[in-house]
Amino acid sequence: MDIRRKITQGKSLTPTEQQLGRTALAMGEDVRGLSIKEFAACANVSVASVHRFCKKLGLEGFKDLKVELIRQATEAGNRRDVDINFPFDATSTPAQVMERMEGLYQTTLAETQELLDPAQLDHAAKLIMRAGTVDIYTGSHNLYPAGMFRDRLLSAGKSATCHDSVEAQVRTALASGPDHVAIVISYSGLAPNLKEILPILSSRHVPVIVIGTPHCARIHPGFAAYLTVSDHESMTHRITQFASHIAVQYVLDSLYSSYFAKDYARCSEFLERSFPYTRLPGLK
Repeated sequence: MDIRRKITQGKSLTPTEQQLGRTALAMGEDVRGLSIKEFAACANVSVASVHRFCKKLGLEGFKDLKVELIRQATEAGNRRDVDINFPFDATSTPAQVMERMEGLYQTTLAETQELLDPAQLDHAAKLIMRAGTVDIYTGSHNLYPAGMFRDRLLSAGKSATCHDSVEAQVRTALASGPDHVAIVISYSGLAPNLKEILPILSSRHVPVIVIGTPHCARIHPGFAAYLTVSDHESMTHRITQFASHIAVQYVLDSLYSSYFAKDYARCSEFLERSFPYTRLPGLK
């Protein structure tokens, strides 16, 4: 159970419960030696409010809250400190590179998990399920995970496109309509093709799912769904796009899995029906 996410994204929490949540997250494992009365006093609320707060989070009581807070604080402490943009240097041995890349993965995935809203992910999966065709718009290093996402959709019987040229993307946008859904992937939100493609998609009344950083969501408001990724990676001052690639891949894998789960019987049937035509040569 991710208590931090439930607290930070808990839109149904009352102001008192939000105050309790802030106090709980600030304390972390320091809550270990507190009684429920002491914790309530720290948050300036009643003991009954603490009980209701725990139930709202899906916990049995304060004891379970302490266990979850201590566990998450321990996991956070176990994450290796890593420079997202320069995870290794000229003196790094292969063993050190392996350790630092593990830290980069852990940090990036943990931050993206906190930023990714399950409600938005659910909405995006429903949009894909209802759409006749899914068109993916991106460029640069994101073309590789985007292409894999397209292939996975095709393997589940969903019509999908992912063109690498801007001209093909523009023509696809011009030919689309409300029965399509667009997935726009841009870590920064500053990709040059977006200036042309996003207005076209809006004019064609195409639902748009945006995958990018919080900054990307702020500069491109008003679309159907936003799947937000970690934004600690510099756009220019870095060795390569390690973190953004991992973050985008994680979001796309989560989106595909959420879509497949919603239409599991049909997707599974299509996948099984396609096996005789798609298996590798030599396999029996």
